[in-house]
Amino acid sequence: MVGRGGLLRRIPAVGVLAVVVGALAAGPAFAHAGEANVPAVTLVQEAIAIVRSQPELMDSVADKINDALDSKDPANVDLDLVRQAQKALEAGDMAQVEFLLERSIGACPGQPVISPGGLRSPNPITSPCPKPSHLTELPRTPVRGTARPALLTLAGVLIVGGLLWTRRIR
Repeated sequence: MVGRGGLLRRIPAVGVLAVVVGALAAGPAFAHAGEANVPAVTLVQEAIAIVRSQPELMDSVADKINDALDSKDPANVDLDLVRQAQKALEAGDMAQVEFLLERSIGACPGQPVISPGGLRSPNPITSPCPKPSHLTELPRTPVRGTARPALLTLAGVLIVGGLLWTRRIR
């Protein structure tokens, strides 16, 4: 058994230990205190990464979205689209959340979220996606000079040749 003097010496040690354990447990509660200084674009990129790699962590995505909306540096982020993503997250539509978050920072949906200039300087929102190659129009140049009659003559010869060949096959 511990004597009365030994017990009195241990009480302050137990008290200090309780304060240290309490401070360590409260650490996660203060984790978001400095995130108001993080640019919103970085927080949205982190939310996209979480949606893509760990969609079951909806609380983390919600935290990143809330932090992005509360950020003091909302440059290059369309906060209306982030709010829409927040509503989609509440509805549980993770595909829509990812799509809206990507559009909010000007990233092409489905493409890697990489900013060539670094994380702190993303591309402008004006045109999020390049035109698909099948929709881009080839430059049109009118046929002029002697090329026009030569092409028409060649087309006529090919048509007549095709008709004669078809007749011969029958």
